[in-house]
Amino acid sequence: MRAISTSICRIPFASVFDHIVTVDVDGSTNRELYASSNADMVKTLENNANETGHSDLRDMMLHVADTSSVYEAGDYIMTDDKAPVELLGMQVIDQLIQGEVAYYKDIFEKDGINGLLESL
Repeated sequence: MRAISTSICRIPFASVFDHIVTVDVDGSTNRELYASSNADMVKTLENNANETGHSDLRDMMLHVADTSSVYEAGDYIMTDDKAPVELLGMQVIDQLIQGEVAYYKDIFEKDGINGLLESL
């Protein structure tokens, strides 16, 4: 899975899609990227937002449309596929899972399957 992800991330989006916009994620340093071959993708988003029937979803879609900005490709290909923050995040998640599994492993080794079921 990692090899596919890395390959996809290294393809410059601007060489694949004719139209790219970005939107800053509120309360974060992240930015969302939307790419399409549809020149009217933002207008399409606005039109579809008004047809959702769900006010929260409509508001989010309109916010994206209103705050989007056209992306201009440069000379660099940017990817965070192997960014330190991603790798550190994965390590922390792995450690949390190992800690949880160790707790239940100890119960299983001491009290067997019945003890494990009773602990749940």
